[in-house]
Amino acid sequence: MARTSMRSEQGFTMIELLMTMAVTIVIVGGGVLLFTSSAQSSTRSLKYSEIQTEARAALGQITRDLSQAGTGVPLNGIPIPSKLAGGANPNFACDTSQCYTATDGPYTQGLLYKVTPGNAIGPTISEPSDAIKVVYVDPTLNWSAVQAAAIDSVGGSVTMPLATVPQVTDPAVGITPGDVILLQNTNGSAVGVTTAVAGQTIFFAADPLNLNQLAAPSGNIKALATAGSNPVTYPATQVSRLVMVTYFLQPFVGPTGPDARIMRQIGSHPPVPIAEHIEDLKFTYDVVDPITNALTANTTSAVIGVPPTSQPNQIRKVNISVTARGTRKEPGGDYQRINLTTSIGPRNLSFRDRYK
Repeated sequence: MARTSMRSEQGFTMIELLMTMAVTIVIVGGGVLLFTSSAQSSTRSLKYSEIQTEARAALGQITRDLSQAGTGVPLNGIPIPSKLAGGANPNFACDTSQCYTATDGPYTQGLLYKVTPGNAIGPTISEPSDAIKVVYVDPTLNWSAVQAAAIDSVGGSVTMPLATVPQVTDPAVGITPGDVILLQNTNGSAVGVTTAVAGQTIFFAADPLNLNQLAAPSGNIKALATAGSNPVTYPATQVSRLVMVTYFLQPFVGPTGPDARIMRQIGSHPPVPIAEHIEDLKFTYDVVDPITNALTANTTSAVIGVPPTSQPNQIRKVNISVTARGTRKEPGGDYQRINLTTSIGPRNLSFRDRYK
């Protein structure tokens, strides 16, 4: 009698399949969530690093200029034209195409200071922003061994000797339109904004900063002439180039909408951006009262004394605050932001005579 062998073949039940699928979905879903969270965290870290880099770049450039503030500049500042003295107030930050800031109070006092505050004269981004002007003698152009060969009777030009080295038109470090020239002699000091150069002659016609006011009664190059001389003559006059740096915010429309950046302008040359996606720029000043020797910290316009008066020549420390933001909005609808601050006491401003 033949025996039949039967083999039992069993599969998964429907419940087992459903449970397996559910476990698989949970595991895969958890992995996806973990990967997504890790990617988002990495993206946030990268964005934060980019924002921080922009803010640090801005602070680094500003502090480098401030560290040289006042080098070679007369102790109490340089006379410039002003409305109070019968001329017109200069412009704080302009080039041949436009002006970038509003009128600044300290800049209407008839002096170009080593550091000039520009409290709330910049554009409003998140709030009214500040500007600042820093001046120092350019160390790359050393004309200390020569003096002006001739100065126009109305202060409209200055001619350097043929033996001047470097030459006025030197391709590397020579004078170009927009440069600010400092002239000093026994009658004082004055500045002029270069509007043209021809051979050894530097010309000072009408300029975007409105510093070349030839007809002003004071604060111009003509004020350095020998009193009562006819024809007009000038004492031996030293000539150098002044680095006059102005920082301010400039709004613009980027790929993702309204944005802003920090601009750096030298003289009346077109400004260049030094940091993008900057939402705010603030400066405050630590100022010493020249009479009481008392220190006032964190003033917005270097205002001290009775009656309160802006005294930029008494600035001893500059406090800087930069707020940068991300290029794109976060999932919540706002931007990632970072605020960096620093302080610098320029060596040519920080001296304090306690025994005066």
